[in-house]
Order: sequence, then C-alpha cells, then structure tokens
Amino acid sequence: MEEEKNAQALVWKHIYGFADSMTLKCAIELGIADVLHRHGTPMSLPELAAAIPLPSVDLDRLYRVMRYLVHMKLFQVVGEDGKYASTPASKLILKGEEKSLASFAMLQYYEMDAWHFLSAAVEGKTTPWEKCHGVDYREYFAKDSKANQLLSDAMTSHTSMVTEALVKGFNSDGILNGVSSLVDVGGSTGVAARAIAKAFPGVKCAVFDLPHVIATAPECPEVERIEGDVFVEVPKTDVVFMKSVLHDWGDEDCIKILKKCKEAIPEKGKLVIVDIVTDVESTYEFTGARLGMEMDMLVTVGGKERSKAEWEKLFKLAGYGRYKITPIVAIESIIEVFP
Repeated sequence: MEEEKNAQALVWKHIYGFADSMTLKCAIELGIADVLHRHGTPMSLPELAAAIPLPSVDLDRLYRVMRYLVHMKLFQVVGEDGKYASTPASKLILKGEEKSLASFAMLQYYEMDAWHFLSAAVEGKTTPWEKCHGVDYREYFAKDSKANQLLSDAMTSHTSMVTEALVKGFNSDGILNGVSSLVDVGGSTGVAARAIAKAFPGVKCAVFDLPHVIATAPECPEVERIEGDVFVEVPKTDVVFMKSVLHDWGDEDCIKILKKCKEAIPEKGKLVIVDIVTDVESTYEFTGARLGMEMDMLVTVGGKERSKAEWEKLFKLAGYGRYKITPIVAIESIIEVFP
C-alpha cells in the first residue's frame, strides 16, 4: 500500500507540474517580486493587492496564488500577522535586473505551444516547433521583430546569470593567461563579451553573430561588433568563445562549427565553450535544469545537451587534440578545447 501511495503521489505531482510554471508566469506578469522588492519590508495581502498593476484585485484569488507561490518557495510568509516577503529565489525573477531569469522564463512560456507536439520529436522527421508553427525556429524569430526581441532578452537574461561564475572560473584556472584576443561567437547582445572585457582589460574582445542579431547589440567601446555566419567563417583570434551555441545544433552541424572555429585560432590558441555537460559532478542541484534544457532543445531547434563522452566524440571528429572540463556554479561548465 505504501508503494502505491508513493506512486500515486508521484503521478499527481507530474500531472500538475505545469502549475509551477504557469504560476511563476503569473508572478512575473504581475510583478509581485518587484512590488515586494520596491516596498523593502513584508507586505500584507491588502497592501500587496493595492500595489499590483491591475484595475481590480480579488483578495481571495490573490491569496490562493500567493499560497501556491509560497509552496513553491518563491516567496515566504513571515511574522504573526502573516505578511509576504521576498526570498533569494524571488530576487532572481525581478524585471530589469542584471541578474534575473525573468526574461528567460517568459521565452519558455512563449514556446509552450510547441510542447504539445513533443511526439513529433520522437518520430524524428521534424521538430515539435516546426510541427506547431510550420516554420523553422530560427527562421521564425529572424522574421518576427517582437519575437526576436523576446529571444534576445532571454539570452541576455540567461547569460547574465552565468557571467559571475564564468569570470571566477576563468580567474581560478588561468584560462585567459597570455591571451590577447577573444571572439564571442553567437554572442547575441554581447553580455558575456562585455563581462570578459571588463574583467580582463588586456584581452581585445569582439562579439560575432548574424546581422539581425548584431543590429540589436548595444554599442560598447570595449567590444567590437562583427556580423557574419559561423558556418561560413569565424574571425581570426587567440580564443574562440561560445556560450550556449553548440547545444542548439545536431552533431553534424556542431562538427562543421567546430571545424570553422579551429580554422580561426592559431596552433597555440583554443576554443572555450560554456555549455551543459549532463553528467558533470556538481555540489548544486542542477540536474533537473540541465535535463529540462535538453528537452527545450529537442522541442525548439532540434539540438541537444551532451555528456562528457558525447562532447569528446565531437571534438575528435572535428580534429581537436584534447579538452578540459571545469565545472562552475551554473548549469553550464567551461570546456577548453585545444587544436
């Protein structure tokens, strides 16, 4: 009986797993974290209701939403009068903050329709996104300026979360010692490149991406902006840097990209990849996030997250000699790949 009860609890948990995501979406849309942050002290339910930007707020329904958000540990109830307060997690869904996942979360909700076609991925003839929308993911976002801005904001949000850990990893392992130039391939608005340029002023940094992406990248005196296509040619540099690029692609395309990167670096240069390694050991609970991102790649662009063995296979097929993996405090790891 105990086994059956546990089995029931597990299935019910997964049936309503979407409730977590949708309630988080509601919290971001209503700016609940922002309201509490601006207020600075815990708020009662009526105080919170008065500050939410809606024409009217039903207190009972807001209470039920907040009860679930507290259950999710995104907010907390404090004091004898039961006021609502922020948590470390709620600070990561503030809008407009450098270190926030709010924009990245909103992109996932924009993509949600395609998840209804997950079985198309198993069939293997198309991606769930193409089955749902009738057009390739990249083509869709390239043609829709509003969608492209959402994607750009999400990538900025994602990258901003990892830059601190990235710079610490670079420093602790001396990854950029003796390096004079770095090109951030597929660097979107250049968040990572700007962080690297600021932390390592002796390294000349550039961000390299497709024309419609570079067009939205802010100007920065420390970072050059270069338009181009990674499948055609990568600018010459000591270090080619790629964050969350290769997981967008299948193995054949990854090998093509890796070969173009190899052509761009000197014999003593290297490729630095920041991407998920699914089986890397970690003292932090990132397994669910890593596998969730893996499913996201399966649904949208047809890419994949890779294990150590899968990364090694790609590097060998692309003609590289050796590699080194450095775990950091993020769902990604730093992978140095040498010619």
